[in-house]
Amino acid sequence: MNYFELFGLPIAFSTDKNELRTAFMNIQRASHPDKFAQSTDLEQELALEQSAMANKGFTLLNNNEQLLPYVLEITGQIVPDEKYNLAPDFLMEMMELNEGWMDADTEEQKQIILDQINILKNDIFSPIKAYLEANTINDIPQEAMLQIKDYYYKKKYLDRILEDFHH
Repeated sequence: MNYFELFGLPIAFSTDKNELRTAFMNIQRASHPDKFAQSTDLEQELALEQSAMANKGFTLLNNNEQLLPYVLEITGQIVPDEKYNLAPDFLMEMMELNEGWMDADTEEQKQIILDQINILKNDIFSPIKAYLEANTINDIPQEAMLQIKDYYYKKKYLDRILEDFHH
């Protein structure tokens, strides 16, 4: 069972926070340890597992950075530790940005590089924005899912570069 099923929500790249919270609270009420004080050890253990799973799922579905790869994973678009090959032109652009950052002597020059990265992030986000904001993935064509996968890996790369720049 995935977390969307646990909470009775449609699989999507964004969640309705109110619906998620309501479903979470219902699960927590139903599996609260006090309700199982007179139950068997097995029933207490199952309630505890249910509560722990709900906590983990609630945290994940509330975190947009974790939600995107989770949806891609449960839909079979990515596999854990996948070695995804980014396009050579994208990698070349990343190399140029890295070199530009290393050669930047002033804060103004560094800001230009940061601005270029933010423009690039927006450029890769724009074509898939509507899909990421949809209430369900049911109507997203496979071609778009592949675009979203590519976006995920490019964004991950860009975020890593930005983190390196800020160290």
